[in-house]
Amino acid sequence: MKRFIKSIFDIRRGEILLTLLMLVSLYLVLLCYYILKPARDTLFLVEVSSDMLPLVFIITALVTAPIVTLYSRASRSLKLNRLIMLTLAIIIVNLFILRWLILISSAWVYYLFYTWVSIFGVLTTSQFWLLANAVYNSAQAKRVFTLLGLGGIMGAFTGGQVTSFLVKGLDVSTENLLFVCMIPLAIVGLLIAIIWKKKTVSEKELQRVARHREPPGDKLGQITKTIFRSRHLILLVSIVAITMMVASFVDWEFKHVSELAYPEKADLASFFGQFYSWLSMASLILQLFFTYRLIRFLGVGGIIMFLPTGLLLGSVAMFIFPGLIAGIMLKGVDGSIKYSMDKTGRELLFLPIPLEVKKRTKIFIDMFVDRWFRGLAGGLLLLCLHVFLLGIKEISLIVIGFLVIWLVLTVFMRKEYLNSFRKAVEKREIDYSKLTMQIDDRSTVNTLINSLDSSNDRQIGYALEMLRSVKKIDSVERVIPHLKNKSSEIRIEALRVLLEHGDRSQIDLVEKMLTDEDIGVRSEAMHFICSRTEGNSVDKVREYLKSDDRRIVNAALAYLTDYGSPEERELIDEELIKAAIYDTSGEAELSRIQVARILGVLNSPEFSGYIETLLNDDSIEVVKNTIECIGRLKRRKYIPWLIDRLTDRELRTNVRRALADFGTGVLGTLSDYLHDRAVDYNIRKNIPRVMKLIPEQYTVDVLTDNLNKVEPSLKYHVVKALNSLRSTESELRFDHGKVEQVLLNEIKDYYEIYQILYSHRQFDESPDSRLLKKALEEKQYFNLERIFRLLGLVYPPRDIFYAYQGFVSGKKVLQANAIEFLDNLLSRDVKKYILPILDDVPVETVLRKGEEFFRVKMRTREEALERLINGHDNWLRCCAIYNVSANVSENMKKLIYDAQNDPDPLIRETAERVVPRFET
Repeated sequence: MKRFIKSIFDIRRGEILLTLLMLVSLYLVLLCYYILKPARDTLFLVEVSSDMLPLVFIITALVTAPIVTLYSRASRSLKLNRLIMLTLAIIIVNLFILRWLILISSAWVYYLFYTWVSIFGVLTTSQFWLLANAVYNSAQAKRVFTLLGLGGIMGAFTGGQVTSFLVKGLDVSTENLLFVCMIPLAIVGLLIAIIWKKKTVSEKELQRVARHREPPGDKLGQITKTIFRSRHLILLVSIVAITMMVASFVDWEFKHVSELAYPEKADLASFFGQFYSWLSMASLILQLFFTYRLIRFLGVGGIIMFLPTGLLLGSVAMFIFPGLIAGIMLKGVDGSIKYSMDKTGRELLFLPIPLEVKKRTKIFIDMFVDRWFRGLAGGLLLLCLHVFLLGIKEISLIVIGFLVIWLVLTVFMRKEYLNSFRKAVEKREIDYSKLTMQIDDRSTVNTLINSLDSSNDRQIGYALEMLRSVKKIDSVERVIPHLKNKSSEIRIEALRVLLEHGDRSQIDLVEKMLTDEDIGVRSEAMHFICSRTEGNSVDKVREYLKSDDRRIVNAALAYLTDYGSPEERELIDEELIKAAIYDTSGEAELSRIQVARILGVLNSPEFSGYIETLLNDDSIEVVKNTIECIGRLKRRKYIPWLIDRLTDRELRTNVRRALADFGTGVLGTLSDYLHDRAVDYNIRKNIPRVMKLIPEQYTVDVLTDNLNKVEPSLKYHVVKALNSLRSTESELRFDHGKVEQVLLNEIKDYYEIYQILYSHRQFDESPDSRLLKKALEEKQYFNLERIFRLLGLVYPPRDIFYAYQGFVSGKKVLQANAIEFLDNLLSRDVKKYILPILDDVPVETVLRKGEEFFRVKMRTREEALERLINGHDNWLRCCAIYNVSANVSENMKKLIYDAQNDPDPLIRETAERVVPRFET
């Protein structure tokens, strides 16, 4: 089975089992939906009436939006796998409840069931594709999603056939079809658990996907303005709107004639099962054998005209010969073309739209246009049926009117699409990495090909990147000249296009690029040659590794690092490594860089001794690549060496990434370094920056525990790292109890500084006093920032950020708004401590609150200095010690004498300077 799938679809090593599990999951989900769908339609038509379908259309439109919103909110607080499991459990329980409610045989139950099944279809399929986007990266998605779609269609086909067989063959009642769906859904839950464990996308990438599925915070008015500023978007949204309305009318027409043709419940359920089954198969045949061919010859503009044209013919048939045959023709065109050709065409219409605008527009369409216009169609149908008492022939005329408008819109859209795509290419607004489908529209491909003649290198590179997503290029020779482009990036992109669309005839031309001045170009050239070599590519790589030209050997090493198979990488031996390390040619530095890179993917103990040699290399680039190698290999013996290099400006970025590559296993060691005051402060300061690159719950826990273990200056960096994790990784949990305890300590420190500054008015204007005052004011400023940053770990980060910006703006109106906002946002226990230090109140009030809350009371200058000297901030301790005069208490003198033995050298030196004052 695995071999069969791999032979037809481009499923690669490590993806087969995961893809099979995903395929079976979607198969079972669609199987259940296409069992429930005929049951829903049958029970409603038999127990209620097709005349009341418009009302259920309206109810479904009204109910779906709030449920989608609730689901979206849940998706931001739960991991996707937990959310799916919870949803499946609720669905299974709901099926039990609905089956019991059907026994009541009341009309409202059938309205409820119809609406529930409609939401089930939207929710479960959406969940599956969210899961698919979470377990596959964009490159995998382009290859795998077609196969998954096939599994879904087969599930739909089987579901319809199973329904017909159960109802007619085994005499199962339509109501009991609900029980049939429970077991497949439970199996889906088990499969999801296995899939989640086998997912190939990293947790960090998964978090990014989770964030991308969150709806943007734009208001409806902002999205509407965005749409109305673009002719392309206006036409696109208009086409979607009229599609929704026509679909509702066609759905009513089909179910009305079906109800008349099959008055018996079992017959109607069997008919619906068979019809939906073969409809899904027709959709599959169109998608596999016709859609991309038609797109290639007719373009996007032509493909989007198929559905309205087919519906127009079906509506004319319904007007002339109203009945079941016309209904099957009408619904058959709608169901088969809408989910094959028309769906692909609509996706391509979104192609020229910038990613962020596309996301907002799609959400607007899904949450508003879809619901509103389905509901509007339901309302119009109610008027037609129950007010104007129109029959099916008159309804068909109305549909024909809508279809004429639809066709006019597609004519305008056809012209606008090409203009929009041309502009998008010029502005480089299409993100190649986000595409999950191949471009095959001839006019679109020609636009990209013509862009290769541009004088703008960035536009050429962008067009080449986009051409990698094209299904087929007839004029690949237009790419060939760019193999000699002066830009190495363009030469690389040209080679990648050839990899997708070229053939063996270009091997001789590409082989000349193995000596290109850019190693990236050489690697891509060898990748092309090896992929087009007849027979085993291992022999070809062996030939290049034995070349007398060092440039070709380095090209082979680069290729093996970037693309090499395990069999190819086995060609690397110690003799080859030594030859590269001790190379004295003009490629010497590059040879050592390639060794560092290849060692990172070989993970062979026999070569580990060369890592230390490379770490001591004179070339900074060699050392950087070796550091990255250590991160990939996760060699713990080098962790102390890496940590010591966190102070090196040239290396620390690479060092941070390498340490982060160790994952949670390095957090214990990093934590020890972080709160060890004997370690260089600059090293400790960089450790939270490493930790935030490991987006795991354990990271949050370790950083939170360190909040009370480090001095204030380091606490800022710890809190900042936690803020970064909180903002970018929405599923991580923060211990509010621990954070609020640290927050209270920060607020207490703020009150203390406030009182010390108040007592500072008694100080003289000597340089010592001015220095202390400046240090206190800086401390107070950073203290306030830490307070807000800590609040951002408990409350919504964006809200706290805007409140902080307003408060520090210096503008009274913004400050007042920020305070008012916090008054409403913060809990009573927190805001009673914070608001007095933010609000415009008398100094005495703040001092009284500090004494009331924290017993902060310093009556004299000496008490204030003593509090600072006993504190944790070493710079403030130094400034306070330096302000100690000769006439002080014996207790103060003892503090200064003890400071001479302080671990901090600056404090020792300051104390030694002050002690002589006591002797005079």
